[in-house]
Amino acid sequence: MNTKYFIILILIFICTSVINISTAQTDTITQPNTIIKLNDTIKTNVVTPSDIIVEIKDSIQKEAFNFFIGKSVLNKSLWAQRYRYEDKELKTLSVRITIENVSRHKETLDFNLLSLLLDEKKLRVRPTGIFYYKNEKKVYLRSKPLNKNYNVFEEHVVEGYQNSEEKTYKVNFLGLKKKKSVLVVQSLKKLTVKSRKISYYIDFPVYETFTYGKIYYKDKPIGFAAVR
Repeated sequence: MNTKYFIILILIFICTSVINISTAQTDTITQPNTIIKLNDTIKTNVVTPSDIIVEIKDSIQKEAFNFFIGKSVLNKSLWAQRYRYEDKELKTLSVRITIENVSRHKETLDFNLLSLLLDEKKLRVRPTGIFYYKNEKKVYLRSKPLNKNYNVFEEHVVEGYQNSEEKTYKVNFLGLKKKKSVLVVQSLKKLTVKSRKISYYIDFPVYETFTYGKIYYKDKPIGFAAVR
């Protein structure tokens, strides 16, 4: 009898060992699967170096310039202006703007990203010219016909406002249309800002009844323009 009990005990011990080994193998197999799932979750939330670089570049671009809006003048006669509007009723609002380069590098400014917002008509008006004074005379920077496939003015919208782009034609010193001039929307010249501060005048087409408007750069307000 003792021998039988002994054999039974040995059999129970062997069965218990087999069960423990099987359980251990199962744990070993399932653990890597759990780790893979965790890694997958972590990877989806990781910020890569390229993401950081893009974010930094975007921040630099937003902080490249400070703008200061100065005096505004409504030019009703369009005298000394090298272009005219298709709409004969339009006048020109010239707004003095000082640009401050806050970075330590040369920065390129696209004046086509500036706009005049008119609250009454809910219009976002595109600039038509840019100039500075030299010996008390207006000196306009060159512009060129708009390339419809690359219109940065339309890339930035202000909710509730409709874009307005007026066609113009070039005139001679007498104010008469040049022979080869055609009606087009003009794209203003980009400017590399080398100095710390620089000032220009920006032209916007408005009607004679204009009194007040907001100046925007891209989709952000930078000041206002008003005339009495």
